[in-house]
Amino acid sequence: MPDTSPRNNNASSSDTSTAAVPNVDAYDLGIGAGFYIDATSQPYSEHYKMYNYVTRELPTLLEKEFTIGTKGMRSISGHSMGGHGALTIALKDCGGWVSVSAFAPICNPTACPWGKKAFETYLGSITAGKVYDATLL
Repeated sequence: MPDTSPRNNNASSSDTSTAAVPNVDAYDLGIGAGFYIDATSQPYSEHYKMYNYVTRELPTLLEKEFTIGTKGMRSISGHSMGGHGALTIALKDCGGWVSVSAFAPICNPTACPWGKKAFETYLGSITAGKVYDATLL
């Protein structure tokens, strides 16, 4: 499976000319957190464009290089925060996906501490996270 973690992580590189996605000491933020949103808050906004990556870049690559997803036969799945992301992506574009699977997705992130942490960090507020909450779509 392709890695859907934020890209341009040059945190281990000696090249500091471009910003990297911060590597915070938490499993649910930063480099390894694939909650499929496009961040609007610094320092994440430059490289944390995971919604765009999962909905546009990755399908285009798979269709072009492997003919996967052609003829409108796209499916999306995920686990935990990725499962919730798969649900929001499919709900926002019902005609774009023929199948969606979510394995133990997080639930109602605008109403839980984890969602508060993620949405305030990546988007600046819980209110901004409502468009990424499957229970509100």
